[in-house]
Formats: sequence, C-alpha cells, structure tokens
Amino acid sequence: MLAITETEKAYIAGFLDGDGCIMFQLVRRKDYKLGFQVRASIVFYQKTSKKSFMSWLKSIFEVGYIRDRKDGITEYTIVGLNPVKCALELLEPYLMLKKDHAILAKRIFSLLWQKKPDSKELVEIAKLVDKFKQLNYSKKRIITAKVVKDYLRNINCTPVTTDPIV
Repeated sequence: MLAITETEKAYIAGFLDGDGCIMFQLVRRKDYKLGFQVRASIVFYQKTSKKSFMSWLKSIFEVGYIRDRKDGITEYTIVGLNPVKCALELLEPYLMLKKDHAILAKRIFSLLWQKKPDSKELVEIAKLVDKFKQLNYSKKRIITAKVVKDYLRNINCTPVTTDPIV
C-alpha cells in the first residue's frame, strides 16, 4: 500500500462514508469443509466521468478491481479478508457514518484470525455477518446464520448452542 497523508486517509474515509459500502457476506462453497466462506468487501461508487478518481484509489490500495456499470456508475471494489482488513485499519480512525461497520468488521476479523472456525464458531461469526444486513439496509441477503446452522445440522455438524439466532 502506498504511503498517504493523514489528510488523504481522512478524505478517503469520508468518501467511503458517503459513497461507499463495507460488506460481509456468507457464500456457499462446496469445497469448504463447513460449506461456507465469509467474504469481506469494500466498494466505492462514483460517476463514470470521475473514473480517474477510482484509478487513484486503486493505486493507493494496490488491490481490487474497477468496473463500469451500464447506469453510468463506476465501482472500485476491494475483496478479501486481508485487503479489507488493511484498508479498514487505515481508514477506521476517520470514519463517521461507517464507524459501526468497521467495529463489527474488527470483531469478525478477530474471530477468523484466531484459527479455522469449528461449526459453533462459524454460526457465531454468521450471526455477526447478519448484523451487516441492518447496517447496510440490505433486502436481498439470502444466506444467513439460520441457513448456516440448518446446513450444519443436515450434515451432522450441529453446533451446540443455546442462543437463539436472531
């Protein structure tokens, strides 16, 4: 990652607050032992006429991809636990609207970095991922902690828990 000034960090954090999104998703993966991947993403949105700004952002973070949508919007997307963690560590002190997102992300990262989660831990992580639904006003989220728990039960990896899944 390129060295940037505190002013640039604050500016990028403000841009993320206003025209960006921090997301965590549960993705079905047949090649994973417990059947699911936790995917982290940061997406910045801007008019395609300002695409050069997105290229500047990508040069700062040195990861991700830029894509032009048909509606005249360009997205710069950073995907992956390590790249998203690094970006949030850089920007979190300056976030305001997405501060809760960054705090929740740190909780998820801390659980994922301890060790590979067992079935019970995966359900707990999935519950935290579910909280992004409210933070992002998501209406399309299909894979939830309940889906993960039901799947694990069906493959006889039933997590032992007394907490209800909300």
